[in-house]
Amino acid sequence: MDLELTFDQGKPLVCTNLPVTQGEARFLVQVPAPRIWSPRDPQLHRVEVSLKGSDALSVRFGLRHVEAREAKLWLNGEELQIRGYNRHEWHPNFGPCTPLQQMYNDLILMRDMGCNFVRGSHYPQDQRFLDLCDELGFLVWEENLGWGQREKTFTHPDFAQHHDRSLRNMVKWSANHPSIIIWGFMNEAETQHAFTRPLWEEIIGTLRSLDNSRLITWASNHPLDDLNYDLVDFIALNIYPGWYGCPGNPDPLGMVEPFWHQCIESIDARGFGDKAIIISETGVEGLYGWRDPHNDFFTEAYQAAYLKKVCHLATTLPRLSGIALWHFSDARTYSGGYSLGRPRTFNNKGTFDEYRRPKQAYAEVKSIFTTQAALRSC
Repeated sequence: MDLELTFDQGKPLVCTNLPVTQGEARFLVQVPAPRIWSPRDPQLHRVEVSLKGSDALSVRFGLRHVEAREAKLWLNGEELQIRGYNRHEWHPNFGPCTPLQQMYNDLILMRDMGCNFVRGSHYPQDQRFLDLCDELGFLVWEENLGWGQREKTFTHPDFAQHHDRSLRNMVKWSANHPSIIIWGFMNEAETQHAFTRPLWEEIIGTLRSLDNSRLITWASNHPLDDLNYDLVDFIALNIYPGWYGCPGNPDPLGMVEPFWHQCIESIDARGFGDKAIIISETGVEGLYGWRDPHNDFFTEAYQAAYLKKVCHLATTLPRLSGIALWHFSDARTYSGGYSLGRPRTFNNKGTFDEYRRPKQAYAEVKSIFTTQAALRSC
């Protein structure tokens, strides 16, 4: 097969007699006049690929290098600290069909707060949203479908096959987005049990065979007894001390720091001291406009105090490489399932409400994140 490649509307490069295997032609080519993509300078290239005398396809891409080593994350050779949010594709006026302008507005709000990162939870992202992240310089964790799967799911004969098909499609659709630095999968599964191990090995092996240029992980809610940490590039923890499991505690906010230290010490004691750690989810619910003299659960004041504490810890503890707060904005969910319930049938952990009105916590997060952004290059 013969191809012509045109980078950034420059002089065409001709590639002849390319071997085709199972409908694919693979080859290496050097980009003329390469530019580095980064959050502070999101440089993008475009290549047009044309079959000689036939069809043509234009693709935008970026050049950058991400790695996990020495218990840290690195981007283009510089230590990386993640500051950002988990985000659902949802708005009360549009449901999950968020218009492009709303996607853009969400990212501008996050950028104004000093964020450099967004986790697309818990499904592959709209390609338009990823295009915006490429252009605006956001780092992205994209993950395959899956939340809270239990043993009956893993033992179903069709599950692995369907998950594999979705995983491969995610990589195929999104591989050219430089914003994506992390492939993830299976949020909060029962990874404290051995029955998850065979599928975890299969999924991670598939991801590495498809694209070994990005980091691979999943978000674990079993920080003290997860059995699969050895398989990933870095460890991501979903932990909520000071919210779940503390009814009646006179100082729930005081539970946060000791538990974080307990998680870090446990991970290091189990032989994973060389792996970077991020907090991939944490937060508490705050109902927009709710205030009371006690600053109790569900008030804006408790949420603000909580996010101030966790953002400070995540950006100052040397063992951590950052945080993705749960959640950017309030989103519709189910009513029950937890001892605290779901007021309004919403997950109310957003720093913004569903209409993107800022809660009291907004100022606290912005103060810490913008200060850290000024101190760091990415």
